[in-house]
Amino acid sequence: WGTICLDILKDNWSPALTISMVLLSICSLLTDCNPADPLVGTIAKEYVFNREEHDKTARRWTSQYANDEQVEPSIIW
Repeated sequence: WGTICLDILKDNWSPALTISMVLLSICSLLTDCNPADPLVGTIAKEYVFNREEHDKTARRWTSQYANDEQVEPSIIW
């Protein structure tokens, strides 16, 4: 599950974009997030102003949901 908030997939789409360019942009987003253009504002705010708590929550969610079992998240940030 998930959503990618990437400008080239929305407002800045161009037929000239190749799959390689799109995949490179996705990889870049995964390694260097952009809290100035968040999908979920509260998470971005926590990322900017309380990075330690953000990372703690991210580790907990990764541990809880990144496994072979398919479960519905019980909490939405």
